[in-house]
Amino acid sequence: MTRPDPFQARATLDSSAGKLAYYDLHAIERAGTTKLARLPYSIRVLLESALRNLDDFVISKDDVERIANWGPETA
Repeated sequence: MTRPDPFQARATLDSSAGKLAYYDLHAIERAGTTKLARLPYSIRVLLESALRNLDDFVISKDDVERIANWGPETA
């Protein structure tokens, strides 16, 4: 089953071990959802995890956007 990728963040990298999949956080920035530079590193780690595990069941696009729009005033 293919996971949803509403931000088109899934990318592949060719390596000596073969093709590796990763999720590019800049895709969220390109979608206009957030500016990565304003997010603390720890929030970027949470954002990448949510993006990687997005399944529209446990983690939805709204969850990813909520993390991407994090700010000190929302904590």
